[in-house]
Amino acid sequence: MDDSQFQPRSTARVLPASAAGGADAPARARPRPIRFTPSRTDPIAPPPVDQNAPVEQPALVSRAFVWLLVTAGWGVFVAWWVIVLQRESLRSFGVALGLVAATLATSALAMTLWTRHNIRIARKGKRGSSSLYIPMVFERDTLGRPLDLPEQNLVRTASEMRVVLRGGVKAYIIADAEEL
Repeated sequence: MDDSQFQPRSTARVLPASAAGGADAPARARPRPIRFTPSRTDPIAPPPVDQNAPVEQPALVSRAFVWLLVTAGWGVFVAWWVIVLQRESLRSFGVALGLVAATLATSALAMTLWTRHNIRIARKGKRGSSSLYIPMVFERDTLGRPLDLPEQNLVRTASEMRVVLRGGVKAYIIADAEEL
């Protein structure tokens, strides 16, 4: 069962006294409540688009100068390779290309074998305890209080949620438009 199959519970289960900490259970100090200030401010609008846009296009002369520098850089790169290839023999060039090709082939083979190994482990279903899937169960909070959750499709589109404690049950309530 995955998370998409969980439905909100209409009523909360009541625990027996022994499970909820009966008379024989040691007394646990009640945590101090955390006071949250509800958000009653209007959302901040994003800045207008024209503030982030450049003021104007660079001049044609500056763009031509940048292209000239880029072309000169590539020209120097090609010129140095011409010098290297003229000074080296065809055999040493072939050895260098062979080493590059062998490195690429070895890397591709290693990646293919590693990927197949992982796929084989995944098909067998023996991935180990580190990747064990544990489904999330939203029945109780960390203090053991039962949770009352609204429907998932309403929660996904809600702009604000309130959390209220009602008779020991932690209820998540979708704020209405007039409450915002």
